Amino acid sequence: MAAPRPFQLLIKPASADCNLRCAYCFYLRAQELYPEPARHVMPDDVQEQMIRNLLEYRFPQTVFAWQGGEPTLCGLEFFRRAVELQQKYGAPGQSVGNALQTNGMLLDEEWCRLFHDYKFLIGLSLDGPQEVHDRFRVNLSGRGSWEQVMRAAELMNRHRVEFNILCVVNDRNVEMGADLLRWYVDQGFFYLQFIPCVEAGYEHSVPPQKFGEFLCETFDFWAKDGYGRVSIRDFDAMLAQRMGQGQPMCTFGRVCNHYVVVEHNGDVYPCDFFVYDHWKLGNLMDAPLHSFLESETYRQFAYQKSKVPACGGCSWRPWCHGGCQKDRMFLGDDFRQPTVLCEAYKMFFAHAAPRLNALAKKMARPRG
Repeated sequence: MAAPRPFQLLIKPASADCNLRCAYCFYLRAQELYPEPARHVMPDDVQEQMIRNLLEYRFPQTVFAWQGGEPTLCGLEFFRRAVELQQKYGAPGQSVGNALQTNGMLLDEEWCRLFHDYKFLIGLSLDGPQEVHDRFRVNLSGRGSWEQVMRAAELMNRHRVEFNILCVVNDRNVEMGADLLRWYVDQGFFYLQFIPCVEAGYEHSVPPQKFGEFLCETFDFWAKDGYGRVSIRDFDAMLAQRMGQGQPMCTFGRVCNHYVVVEHNGDVYPCDFFVYDHWKLGNLMDAPLHSFLESETYRQFAYQKSKVPACGGCSWRPWCHGGCQKDRMFLGDDFRQPTVLCEAYKMFFAHAAPRLNALAKKMARPRG
């Protein structure tokens, strides 16, 4: 059998279990699919099968991306065992990495030593200053989590753990524009990604016009004062695309076929926004991982992204390819609609394209 093209896993080892109750969390609905048991932890046999199978492909680089819910609820021993299994099944010289997205509530010295020793890349969820963050990111008692998140950041800095900040842009912090970016920089956070909150029926979803303004303002700061010092995932991805290096962000990719989601029990889905019964691809205990990417259901999901009649004559289509499929269903169950953020992206592309193109040309010149 020919080796499959490289792909990644987005792993939900604790399913939707979480020690926070963020008002905008989209993944809590997964609890309806897996109501039993009360606490979800990926079993040892599923963990081992998943790691062994992915490493058997011997991709040039293999990254295990652990998300949730809150993956640290699985405990330190779960991730120590994951590293041991990676060492067991990886070949000499094989490049293997781990990325973990966390709310930071459980991080302590032991967690940070593990992350440092095995070079985990951590994503820490932080929506901005305390009054903004604590508005939505609260614990089960309704209390804000900002102070614990900032303590987690301090701990990771002390232990020299590599981490970036994930900020959910909602109807509150979107008003801050470039001031939000300046706040992160003032705190010493230089690796950032901004994820727009777009949830049907949720009153605090980001308004498209405001999000467009937010992107333009933060881009101006990045282009003038931050480039080379501040990494912002959206802008880095756009620059890579203009340099002919492909599009590393699935939101703006031509097709949705870069990874699959693995739930705690081994169930496989095409995307964590589409963890629904009718999109389930199977279970990794029953078939090799690459077979799910070759299934008709996965192909349908991957290539339906290009089927947006409204995008046909748009000059920005090569930049966004219709946007995230989830955001195209905001107003109904129709993948053929453009993203609800279409207005925002058009505004941003028109504003940023000249400087992105110029920067791409500058970086492509040979240095003499």
